[in-house]
Amino acid sequence: MRLAVFGFLALLILSLLMIACGGGASQQNVTVPPPVAPNQLGTATAASTTCPTGTVAGSCMSLTVTCPNVADYNGAVIKITPPSGTSKGTVIFTTGGAGNDLYETHFLFGSTAVNNVVAAGFTAVQTAFAAGSTGWLTGPAANGPLTLSCRWATMAQWVHDNVRAANTAFCATGNSAGAGAIAYALARYGEESLFNYVVPTGGPPFSRIDEGCICKGAMITTSCAGPIDPCYGLNANMFLDPAYGNGHCSNADSADVPLWQADSILSSDGKSVLNYSTRVHFIFGSLDTSPGPANAALWQQAITSTNDAQCVADAPHEIADVMDGATTIATALIQNCH
Repeated sequence: MRLAVFGFLALLILSLLMIACGGGASQQNVTVPPPVAPNQLGTATAASTTCPTGTVAGSCMSLTVTCPNVADYNGAVIKITPPSGTSKGTVIFTTGGAGNDLYETHFLFGSTAVNNVVAAGFTAVQTAFAAGSTGWLTGPAANGPLTLSCRWATMAQWVHDNVRAANTAFCATGNSAGAGAIAYALARYGEESLFNYVVPTGGPPFSRIDEGCICKGAMITTSCAGPIDPCYGLNANMFLDPAYGNGHCSNADSADVPLWQADSILSSDGKSVLNYSTRVHFIFGSLDTSPGPANAALWQQAITSTNDAQCVADAPHEIADVMDGATTIATALIQNCH
């Protein structure tokens, strides 16, 4: 009996030693993948400047934005309009295309959207990338819109740090390519926790750049206007070609497909962040059959955090070109920017 007990204890001790030393067939070495590293932001320096012609009151700053792997951008203008009392938060307004002009002058009812948000107690910051015909998309850059969107993301960080009052909300809305700048900031530049709420409208068009450049005729179901072709058409020549400094997108050069896939908001290299702490609220026009909503549908479907879409029945691609489009944008921001 003593021998049996002694044998049992010896086996127990041996087993414990094997476990402590890493023995046993059940132990596995698990490699935890490193977190996705966001693209690097740049720096911005600011100086007071005269505001472009407009109808909304405010003061203006001119920003020089320096980003990695692309020329410095001089002449980014922000127009700051504070509320009459204590600010509840700050809202960035960005136009589409090159983003050259202010929201209040670009859209027929842009001033309505801005003034409504200010009247509700928020600070409005309008952006105008006035230097160069293609604004923040002025290249060339090896990685096209991905690299160039650093300019908007860096500007947003500067506004957050220098305009927004401490402990108040920070939100943004942008139309078409302006929605693309917001999407890149969240998905590729690590700013998903910077914003409390974002409202992309009529886009973003850069969810899958390869789908926009290689026009296959594949239709994508959208939230408001039914199936739409994501093909860029003339926009390829106007914005994508200058961004890359070549004519490959407008010529549908299939050799660039891997590059375009990697440069998209939905990157093929697994670097896109798709789970956000901020709510993404899309607004589309039911009359908008541009490639913006088709590409936006791809990003919306890929987002794993809170997101939703809203339709404005009489709105075209330029949502704030109709009154109810402008008020829908303003109301969404007023109710949810907190």
